[in-house]
Amino acid sequence: MEFFTMSAMNGIGDNMNRFHILVADNKEESLTTYGEYLENHGYIVHKASSPEEARYLLENTRLHFAILDLRLERDEDEKDKSGLQIAKQAARSVPKMILTNFPAYQDVVEVMKQDVHHLQPAVEFLDKRTTKLADLATAVAEALQKYVQINWELVIHWESHGSFAQFVYLLEPNLPQEYLGERTAELEDLFRKLFNEYTQITIGRMLAEGADRLILPVFAFNHSGVETRFLVSCGWQTAVWEENERYEKVVPQRFGIKNIGKLNTADTVHFGAIAYTFMGSDLEATTTLRQFYKKANAEEIVAAITSLYRDNLAAWYKSGRCQQPEIDLHSFYGRWLALPDPAQTQEHLTDIAQDIAVKALANNLTEITLNPRHIEFRLSPDETLTLPNPIYAWANLKESHRSVVWGITHGRLHGDTVLVDAQGKAWVIDFAQVSQAPLLIDFVSLETAVKFDLLDANNCQDRCHLEERLRQAGSLAENLTMEDADDRVVQILAALTAVLQSAAELAGCDLEAYNEALYHCAIARLSRYDPHVFYTPRILATYVHTLLSTALLSTTFIGPPTPSDLPPEGTTGLWLDETNKTVWVEGQAIDLTAQDYTILAYLYQRANQLCLKKEIVEQALNEPYDPYDREQSRLNTAMSRLRRKLEPDNKSPKYLITVRAQGYRLMTEKNP
Repeated sequence: MEFFTMSAMNGIGDNMNRFHILVADNKEESLTTYGEYLENHGYIVHKASSPEEARYLLENTRLHFAILDLRLERDEDEKDKSGLQIAKQAARSVPKMILTNFPAYQDVVEVMKQDVHHLQPAVEFLDKRTTKLADLATAVAEALQKYVQINWELVIHWESHGSFAQFVYLLEPNLPQEYLGERTAELEDLFRKLFNEYTQITIGRMLAEGADRLILPVFAFNHSGVETRFLVSCGWQTAVWEENERYEKVVPQRFGIKNIGKLNTADTVHFGAIAYTFMGSDLEATTTLRQFYKKANAEEIVAAITSLYRDNLAAWYKSGRCQQPEIDLHSFYGRWLALPDPAQTQEHLTDIAQDIAVKALANNLTEITLNPRHIEFRLSPDETLTLPNPIYAWANLKESHRSVVWGITHGRLHGDTVLVDAQGKAWVIDFAQVSQAPLLIDFVSLETAVKFDLLDANNCQDRCHLEERLRQAGSLAENLTMEDADDRVVQILAALTAVLQSAAELAGCDLEAYNEALYHCAIARLSRYDPHVFYTPRILATYVHTLLSTALLSTTFIGPPTPSDLPPEGTTGLWLDETNKTVWVEGQAIDLTAQDYTILAYLYQRANQLCLKKEIVEQALNEPYDPYDREQSRLNTAMSRLRRKLEPDNKSPKYLITVRAQGYRLMTEKNP
C-alpha cells in the first residue's frame, strides 16, 4: 500500500496553517488598526470597507472567522444593521463577531438566535468603546478555539495518489484555476476540523462519487496509535446538511444501521462533511457492491443482496408503513428521479433514440428502426423484435394509483452506495435521499444499477434475451433461469432474481406496479445519454439495453406489442377491428371511449370521404343538430380528443383531417 503526505500532494504554502480572518468596517482607520494588530498575532487578515466587499469575501474566500461592524454603511444611521444582516445571510458556518459603537439589547438578542442548523448570526457581540485591542485578540482566540477547532498538527496521508485538489475538481469541474488554491485549502480545513482530536489520518480510495458529495474511507489514529475507522461523506455544504438532517430525522434509529454510526460533522464556507464510525470487522477489506461483483461468484452476490435487504433494510421498511392512494405515482417517480415533464421531453428523447440507433449500427451492435408508435430491434439476420415505442408511451402517461406500500426507504441504491465486507454482509451508505416513499423504489433502483452498470457485455442479443426473460416473469417471486446463456448473463440474472425475490417479500407491491416504477428508472437512464459524446461499444451497448428495456416495459402503459395476425393496414396505418371494437394505429391499440369509437366507426365506414358535421351529429351520435351553433363545440371537443389519440404527431395530422367550415375526413388504406 502506497502512502502520500498531504504537503507532497497539495503543495500548500506557509499560509496553510494560519487562521484567515475577515475584518469589515466602514472606517479606514479602524480597518488598519484592527488589521495590523491581528496580523501581528499571526493571523491572515482580509479587509472589507463596505457590505458588498464583506459579503463577497465571506462567500468566495477561505475564512475561519469574521469581525463585522454593526453599521457597515453609515455610523449616523441608527437603522443601519447591515453588518448584522450579512452575519445572518452570508457564510453561516463561519463564526462571526459583531463590533459596534452603538450597542443595543435587541441587537444582542438578534445575534444569538439560532437557525434550523443550530447556527447563530454571531458568537460574540462587543462594544467598541470599551473593548481594547488586547481584549479583541483574546476574544478572537477564544472563539477560534471554541467554534473552529482546526488541528493544524494533524498529519494527513493518502492511500493512493489522491489529493484535496482532485476532490475539489470532482465537486466543481468548471472551477476557474485562480480559485483552486483557496478551495483546496478550505477542503483540507474541513478534514482538520472533522478529525481535530486525532494525530494522523489516512484517506483511502474513494468509494462513491456524486455531483455534490464524495464518500471516502478514513483511518484515524490517536496519539497512542489506536486506529478508528470512518466512512466520510463530504461535499457541498447544503448537500451534506440535507444528508445530515435526513439521517437524524428520518432514518429509523431504533433499528440501527449495521456497521456504521454517526460521529460528528464539520463545515467550512463551501463544504461540509459527516464522519460515520465504521464498526465492521475490516474496512480495508470492505468494498462497494460494484467492486465486489467483479470478483465474486453468483452465490456470493446473491448472499450479499439478500443480506442487504433482510439484515438491514427490512427493519426500515417496517417503520411508518402506509398506503397513499391519492398520490399519482407517475408524478412521484418524476420528482424522485428529477425527470422533466413527459410532454416537454418527447422530442429530446426521440433525438436520443435516433442517435443511439445511428451509433449502434456504426459500431455493429444492432440495427434499430424507429417509428412514431413502435421500435424494431434487428438482433441477428434471423431475429427481429418489434415493440411499442417507449417514448410515445412516455409522452402519453396517465395518472397511476396502483396499490403500493409506503415506508422509510433509502432511495438511492446502486453499486456504489452498497458496501460488502469480507464475510459477504452488505449495508448502505449515503443517506441523502432517505425518505418516506413507495418501498419498491429500493428494489427497482438496484435492479436498474445491476443490469446496466454491472453487466459487462457488448452483445446486444444477450442483453435482449436477459431483458425478455425478466419481463416474462409471472410474479416477483419467480425463480428466473436461462438456458445456454453467457456466464456473465447467468450471474446478472442470479443477482436480479435475488432483488426481485426480496421485493416479493418486502416491497409491498405486485409485478405491474414494480415494472411501472422500473420503466421510470430506465427513462431516467436514457435521458442522461448525450448525443454529442462518442461512447465506447460497451457503454453504447448499455444505452441500447436501456432503450430496449423501456420498450419492453412500456407495454405497462400502452398495451402489448403488435399481434402477429394484425392486418397490414393496422401495422402501417389505421385499422378498425369491428369484431372486437378495437382500433389499431401503426401497430398500437388505441384506448377509446364509447363515444370516440362511435364517431370513429362512422368515419371509418366512409373512409377517405368528407363527412359533414351535421351528418356526424345526427347519424353517428343520434342527436339533433343545431344549425345556429356554428362551432358545434361539443363535436369539436370530441374530435380534438380523438385526434390526440389517433395521431402520432398531433401537430401534423395524417388520419383525421379537418375540412374547414364543413366537416372531417378519415384517411385510411381502406377502400371507400
